[in-house]
Amino acid sequence: MSRICFTGFFDVLLGLPGIFRLQKEIAQCWEQDRPDAIVMVDCPDFNLPLAKTAHAMNIPVHYFMAPQFWAWKQQGMKIMQKHVQNIICALPFEPEYFQERGCRALYAGHPLQDVIPLQALDKLTPSHHQIGIMPGSRKKEISFLLPDFAEAASRIYQKKPWMVFSVARAPGVSREFLQKLWPENLPMNIVEPENRFQMIRKSCLILAASGTATLETALIGTPTIVAYKLDRPAAFVLRRLAYSKFISLTNILFQKELFPEFLQEKANAESYYRQAATWLNNPGVLVELRNKLQELRHIAGPTGGMAAAAKTILAQ
Repeated sequence: MSRICFTGFFDVLLGLPGIFRLQKEIAQCWEQDRPDAIVMVDCPDFNLPLAKTAHAMNIPVHYFMAPQFWAWKQQGMKIMQKHVQNIICALPFEPEYFQERGCRALYAGHPLQDVIPLQALDKLTPSHHQIGIMPGSRKKEISFLLPDFAEAASRIYQKKPWMVFSVARAPGVSREFLQKLWPENLPMNIVEPENRFQMIRKSCLILAASGTATLETALIGTPTIVAYKLDRPAAFVLRRLAYSKFISLTNILFQKELFPEFLQEKANAESYYRQAATWLNNPGVLVELRNKLQELRHIAGPTGGMAAAAKTILAQ
């Protein structure tokens, strides 16, 4: 994944030769050891050219975690129509969206429903003294977000010195990298990737980079402040490609802003601090939001999504 994950306009441009090489390597692997079928997951810019390649080799292609064409102006729907045998959707409104556009799509539910041990987490009591911080999985986005998260945390700590701050470390990101972006005089705990769900549940609120993490926090039931920031060229492009009013899947599924979103210029320490302080000074609001989030487990679909996807693929 490190060979295809980039943050920012110039990073993508610099990474294109490597992406093309990797696509060629994958196609060569298929030629040498032909698979019975190919399952593609997300990453449409990388995967869709490979879908055409696989179709030309008469290898069935199945797509799990459908591309979010409904959120962004993207090319690729024709490839999905012609070269993908099944689109296995994670979100409830996606099958109709793709079927109306001539694709073969079915609904399986979101895999996070199976990945997160929700029943066990529900037994844990959230702490009024802990704030969780999830600054992202890529170093560049962490560099954009964590310093302002830390500044907001510092301001909270000045008012409430009993607060504990727990920063989730993503795989591939070192503890040292996180520590360099955090003030030495502000206490914090670094949480290992395998313990992040427990950290989310035990926190009274979360500061998080937009992405899968915000759906995790919502399913677990923890109020979250969502942030994202890109370099200016990338932000300029994405603003003109966006269809969706929201960036957080939680807000998209509810069709309302349950999680406050702060993007680009608004993604700053002052915004995070004001929102966090509002919640901390009104604990009843946090309780109401936790209760509302319980509905998401039904909205996000049934459990067993990954098993259903596997059965669909094996039945072909």
